[in-house]
Amino acid sequence: MRKRVICIFAMTLLTIGLLFLFSCNKENTTSACIDILKIGKADCIVINTGTKIVMIDTGEEENFDDISFYMSKKGYDKIDCLILTHYDKDHIGGADKVISAYQVTNVIENAQSDTSIEYMNYHNNLYSKDQTPLKLNQDYTFTYDSCEFTINVPKQNRYEIKNDNNSSLVVSMKCGDKRFLFCGDAMELRVDELIQERIGQYDFVKLPHHGSYLESYEDFLKMTKPTYSVITDSKKNPADEQTLNILSEHNVLVYETRYGTVTITTNGTEITIKQ
Repeated sequence: MRKRVICIFAMTLLTIGLLFLFSCNKENTTSACIDILKIGKADCIVINTGTKIVMIDTGEEENFDDISFYMSKKGYDKIDCLILTHYDKDHIGGADKVISAYQVTNVIENAQSDTSIEYMNYHNNLYSKDQTPLKLNQDYTFTYDSCEFTINVPKQNRYEIKNDNNSSLVVSMKCGDKRFLFCGDAMELRVDELIQERIGQYDFVKLPHHGSYLESYEDFLKMTKPTYSVITDSKKNPADEQTLNILSEHNVLVYETRYGTVTITTNGTEITIKQ
Protein backbone atom coordinates (compact mmCIF):
# COMPACT_ATOMS: atom_id res chain seq x y z
CA MET A 1 0.00 0.00 0.00
CA ARG A 2 2.80 2.36 0.96
CA LYS A 3 4.58 1.70 -2.33
CA ARG A 4 1.37 2.46 -4.20
CA VAL A 5 0.94 5.79 -2.38
CA ILE A 6 4.57 6.73 -3.12
CA CYS A 7 4.11 5.77 -6.76
CA ILE A 8 0.93 7.85 -7.10
CA PHE A 9 2.63 10.81 -5.37
CA ALA A 10 5.64 10.56 -7.70
CA MET A 11 3.40 10.37 -10.77
CA THR A 12 1.47 13.43 -9.55
CA LEU A 13 4.68 15.41 -9.13
CA LEU A 14 5.84 14.32 -12.59
CA THR A 15 2.52 15.37 -14.14
CA ILE A 16 2.64 18.76 -12.44
CA GLY A 17 6.23 19.21 -13.59
CA LEU A 18 5.37 18.34 -17.18
CA LEU A 19 2.36 20.67 -17.16
CA PHE A 20 4.52 23.46 -15.78
CA LEU A 21 7.21 22.84 -18.37
CA PHE A 22 4.64 22.74 -21.19
CA SER A 23 3.04 25.93 -19.90
CA CYS A 24 6.37 27.74 -19.73
CA ASN A 25 7.36 26.61 -23.21
CA LYS A 26 4.00 27.67 -24.60
CA GLU A 27 4.23 31.12 -23.03
CA ASN A 28 7.78 31.61 -24.25
CA THR A 29 7.30 30.26 -27.76
CA THR A 30 9.20 32.33 -30.30
CA SER A 31 7.82 32.01 -33.80
CA ALA A 32 6.38 33.84 -36.77
CA CYS A 33 4.95 32.96 -40.17
CA ILE A 34 5.17 35.49 -43.01
CA ASP A 35 3.26 35.13 -46.28
CA ILE A 36 4.14 37.45 -49.17
CA LEU A 37 1.25 37.02 -51.57
CA LYS A 38 1.34 36.50 -55.30
CA ILE A 39 -0.92 39.33 -56.48
CA GLY A 40 1.01 40.74 -59.43
CA LYS A 41 3.16 43.84 -59.14
CA ALA A 42 1.64 44.81 -55.80
CA ASP A 43 2.26 44.28 -52.10
CA CYS A 44 0.29 42.37 -49.50
CA ILE A 45 2.27 40.79 -46.66
CA VAL A 46 0.61 38.91 -43.79
CA ILE A 47 2.49 38.09 -40.59
CA ASN A 48 1.19 35.67 -37.95
CA THR A 49 3.05 36.14 -34.65
CA GLY A 50 1.15 33.41 -32.83
CA THR A 51 -1.91 35.23 -31.52
CA LYS A 52 -1.77 38.38 -33.66
CA ILE A 53 -2.09 39.11 -37.38
CA VAL A 54 -0.24 41.99 -39.03
CA MET A 55 -0.93 42.97 -42.64
CA ILE A 56 1.47 45.24 -44.52
CA ASP A 57 -0.28 46.83 -47.53
CA THR A 58 -3.38 45.58 -49.33
CA GLY A 59 -2.48 45.37 -53.02
CA GLU A 60 -4.80 46.86 -55.64
CA GLU A 61 -8.60 46.83 -55.40
CA GLU A 62 -8.71 44.03 -57.98
CA ASN A 63 -6.48 41.89 -55.73
CA PHE A 64 -9.02 41.69 -52.92
CA ASP A 65 -10.52 38.38 -54.08
CA ASP A 66 -7.07 36.78 -53.90
CA ILE A 67 -6.46 38.28 -50.46
CA SER A 68 -9.89 37.13 -49.26
CA PHE A 69 -9.27 33.59 -50.55
CA TYR A 70 -5.92 33.51 -48.75
CA MET A 71 -7.41 34.79 -45.47
CA SER A 72 -10.20 32.22 -45.62
CA LYS A 73 -7.76 29.40 -46.37
CA LYS A 74 -5.65 30.42 -43.36
CA GLY A 75 -8.68 30.84 -41.12
CA TYR A 76 -7.91 34.50 -40.39
CA ASP A 77 -10.98 36.62 -39.65
CA LYS A 78 -9.27 39.60 -38.03
CA ILE A 79 -6.29 41.89 -38.50
CA ASP A 80 -4.72 43.23 -35.34
CA CYS A 81 -2.57 45.79 -37.14
CA LEU A 82 -2.85 47.05 -40.72
CA ILE A 83 0.25 48.97 -41.85
CA LEU A 84 -0.05 51.00 -45.06
CA THR A 85 3.43 51.92 -46.20
CA HIS A 86 2.33 54.63 -48.68
CA TYR A 87 -0.55 55.63 -50.89
CA ASP A 88 0.11 54.16 -54.33
CA LYS A 89 -2.84 52.08 -55.52
CA ASP A 90 -0.77 48.87 -55.64
CA HIS A 91 -0.29 49.18 -51.87
CA ILE A 92 -3.48 50.84 -50.66
CA GLY A 93 -6.02 49.95 -53.35
CA GLY A 94 -7.52 47.04 -51.42
CA ALA A 95 -7.63 48.82 -48.04
CA ASP A 96 -11.26 49.88 -48.41
CA LYS A 97 -12.46 46.29 -48.94
CA VAL A 98 -10.11 44.83 -46.33
CA ILE A 99 -11.51 47.17 -43.68
CA SER A 100 -15.07 46.25 -44.70
CA ALA A 101 -14.43 42.51 -44.64
CA TYR A 102 -12.35 42.10 -41.47
CA GLN A 103 -12.21 43.30 -37.92
CA VAL A 104 -9.19 45.63 -38.06
CA THR A 105 -8.04 46.75 -34.62
CA ASN A 106 -5.24 49.19 -35.47
CA VAL A 107 -4.35 51.05 -38.67
CA ILE A 108 -0.97 52.73 -39.13
CA GLU A 109 -0.01 55.09 -41.96
CA ASN A 110 2.52 57.85 -42.47
CA ALA A 111 1.86 61.46 -41.49
CA GLN A 112 1.34 62.60 -45.06
CA SER A 113 -2.03 62.62 -46.80
CA ASP A 114 -3.18 62.00 -50.35
CA THR A 115 -5.96 62.96 -52.75
CA SER A 116 -6.29 59.71 -54.69
CA ILE A 117 -9.63 57.90 -54.97
CA GLU A 118 -8.15 54.88 -53.22
CA TYR A 119 -7.00 56.97 -50.27
CA MET A 120 -10.34 58.78 -49.95
CA ASN A 121 -12.36 55.54 -50.14
CA TYR A 122 -10.20 53.89 -47.52
CA HIS A 123 -10.39 56.87 -45.16
CA ASN A 124 -14.14 57.32 -45.57
CA ASN A 125 -14.70 53.66 -44.77
CA LEU A 126 -12.37 53.82 -41.78
CA TYR A 127 -14.08 56.88 -40.32
CA SER A 128 -17.52 55.34 -40.92
CA LYS A 129 -16.44 52.68 -38.43
CA ASP A 130 -15.37 55.37 -35.93
CA GLN A 131 -11.74 54.42 -36.38
CA THR A 132 -8.82 56.81 -36.70
CA PRO A 133 -5.47 55.75 -38.17
CA LEU A 134 -2.27 56.30 -36.26
CA LYS A 135 -0.41 58.75 -38.50
CA LEU A 136 3.30 58.44 -37.81
CA ASN A 137 5.72 61.35 -37.95
CA GLN A 138 8.36 59.60 -35.87
CA ASP A 139 9.64 56.04 -35.56
CA TYR A 140 7.32 53.71 -33.69
CA THR A 141 7.83 50.36 -31.95
CA PHE A 142 5.34 47.76 -30.71
CA THR A 143 5.47 44.10 -29.69
CA TYR A 144 3.13 41.24 -30.56
CA ASP A 145 3.86 37.94 -28.83
CA SER A 146 7.61 37.29 -29.30
CA CYS A 147 7.95 39.69 -32.26
CA GLU A 148 9.10 43.29 -31.95
CA PHE A 149 8.10 45.63 -34.79
CA THR A 150 9.74 48.97 -35.53
CA ILE A 151 8.34 51.32 -38.16
CA ASN A 152 10.86 53.70 -39.65
CA VAL A 153 9.29 56.91 -40.99
CA PRO A 154 10.42 59.08 -43.94
CA LYS A 155 12.74 61.85 -42.86
CA GLN A 156 11.35 64.51 -45.21
CA ASN A 157 7.92 66.11 -44.83
CA ARG A 158 7.28 65.82 -48.55
CA TYR A 159 8.98 64.30 -51.59
CA GLU A 160 8.50 65.29 -55.21
CA ILE A 161 5.44 63.70 -56.81
CA LYS A 162 7.61 61.69 -59.18
CA ASN A 163 9.52 60.40 -56.15
CA ASP A 164 6.60 59.89 -53.76
CA ASN A 165 7.56 56.23 -53.29
CA ASN A 166 10.22 57.61 -50.96
CA SER A 167 7.46 58.42 -48.46
CA SER A 168 7.21 54.69 -47.71
CA LEU A 169 7.16 53.51 -44.14
CA VAL A 170 9.82 50.82 -43.68
CA VAL A 171 8.95 48.02 -41.26
CA SER A 172 11.44 45.86 -39.39
CA MET A 173 10.61 42.83 -37.25
CA LYS A 174 12.79 41.05 -34.71
CA CYS A 175 11.84 37.51 -33.74
CA GLY A 176 14.33 35.83 -31.45
CA ASP A 177 17.74 36.14 -33.10
CA LYS A 178 16.29 36.77 -36.58
CA ARG A 179 15.62 40.15 -38.18
CA PHE A 180 13.31 40.94 -41.09
CA LEU A 181 13.01 44.14 -43.14
CA PHE A 182 10.09 45.21 -45.34
CA CYS A 183 10.98 48.19 -47.53
CA GLY A 184 7.70 49.16 -49.17
CA ASP A 185 8.47 51.09 -52.37
CA ALA A 186 11.51 52.95 -51.02
CA MET A 187 13.64 54.41 -53.78
CA GLU A 188 17.01 56.20 -53.88
CA LEU A 189 16.32 58.99 -51.37
CA ARG A 190 14.59 56.71 -48.90
CA VAL A 191 17.20 53.95 -49.15
CA ASP A 192 19.90 56.59 -48.64
CA GLU A 193 18.10 57.60 -45.43
CA LEU A 194 18.21 54.00 -44.20
CA ILE A 195 21.91 53.77 -45.03
CA GLN A 196 22.65 57.03 -43.20
CA GLU A 197 20.74 55.77 -40.16
CA ARG A 198 22.85 52.59 -40.17
CA ILE A 199 19.83 50.35 -39.68
CA GLY A 200 22.08 47.31 -39.43
CA GLN A 201 22.02 43.71 -40.63
CA TYR A 202 18.96 41.63 -41.49
CA ASP A 203 18.48 37.95 -42.21
CA PHE A 204 15.65 38.69 -44.64
CA VAL A 205 14.70 41.72 -46.77
CA LYS A 206 11.52 42.34 -48.77
CA LEU A 207 13.25 44.40 -51.41
CA PRO A 208 12.00 47.87 -52.33
CA HIS A 209 9.87 48.88 -55.28
CA HIS A 210 9.28 45.51 -56.94
CA GLY A 211 12.92 44.90 -57.79
CA SER A 212 13.66 48.20 -59.54
CA TYR A 213 17.41 48.77 -59.68
CA LEU A 214 18.77 51.46 -57.35
CA GLU A 215 22.19 53.07 -57.54
CA SER A 216 22.50 52.70 -53.77
CA TYR A 217 21.90 48.92 -53.79
CA GLU A 218 25.59 48.19 -53.33
CA ASP A 219 25.82 50.18 -50.08
CA PHE A 220 22.40 48.94 -48.97
CA LEU A 221 23.36 45.28 -49.35
CA LYS A 222 26.76 45.80 -47.74
CA MET A 223 24.97 47.19 -44.70
CA THR A 224 21.98 44.84 -44.41
CA LYS A 225 23.82 41.65 -45.50
CA PRO A 226 20.64 39.58 -45.99
CA THR A 227 20.72 35.85 -46.58
CA TYR A 228 17.22 35.81 -48.10
CA SER A 229 15.11 38.29 -50.05
CA VAL A 230 11.76 38.55 -51.80
CA ILE A 231 10.74 40.72 -54.75
CA THR A 232 7.03 41.43 -55.33
CA ASP A 233 6.90 41.34 -59.11
CA SER A 234 4.91 39.70 -61.90
CA LYS A 235 5.59 37.98 -65.20
CA LYS A 236 4.37 41.12 -66.94
CA ASN A 237 6.54 43.35 -64.73
CA PRO A 238 9.58 41.32 -63.62
CA ALA A 239 12.45 42.58 -61.49
CA ASP A 240 15.28 44.45 -63.21
CA GLU A 241 18.13 42.20 -64.32
CA GLN A 242 20.62 44.59 -62.71
CA THR A 243 18.90 44.04 -59.38
CA LEU A 244 19.01 40.26 -59.73
CA ASN A 245 22.67 40.41 -60.76
CA ILE A 246 23.80 42.50 -57.80
CA LEU A 247 21.87 40.25 -55.40
CA SER A 248 23.66 37.27 -56.91
CA GLU A 249 27.01 39.03 -56.47
CA HIS A 250 26.21 39.45 -52.78
CA ASN A 251 25.10 35.80 -52.46
CA VAL A 252 21.53 36.75 -51.55
CA LEU A 253 18.97 34.04 -52.21
CA VAL A 254 16.08 35.67 -54.10
CA TYR A 255 12.42 34.65 -54.34
CA GLU A 256 10.03 36.41 -56.72
CA THR A 257 6.26 36.43 -56.20
CA ARG A 258 5.70 36.10 -59.95
CA TYR A 259 6.37 32.40 -59.32
CA GLY A 260 3.96 32.13 -56.40
CA THR A 261 3.28 33.20 -52.82
CA VAL A 262 6.39 33.04 -50.62
CA THR A 263 6.07 31.68 -47.07
CA ILE A 264 8.75 32.40 -44.48
CA THR A 265 8.69 30.75 -41.06
CA THR A 266 11.04 31.21 -38.13
CA ASN A 267 11.42 29.81 -34.64
CA GLY A 268 13.75 32.65 -33.69
CA THR A 269 16.92 30.73 -34.46
CA GLU A 270 16.28 29.35 -37.95
CA ILE A 271 14.43 30.52 -41.07
CA THR A 272 12.60 28.28 -43.53
CA ILE A 273 11.28 29.53 -46.87
CA LYS A 274 9.04 27.77 -49.35
CA GLN A 275 7.28 28.77 -52.54
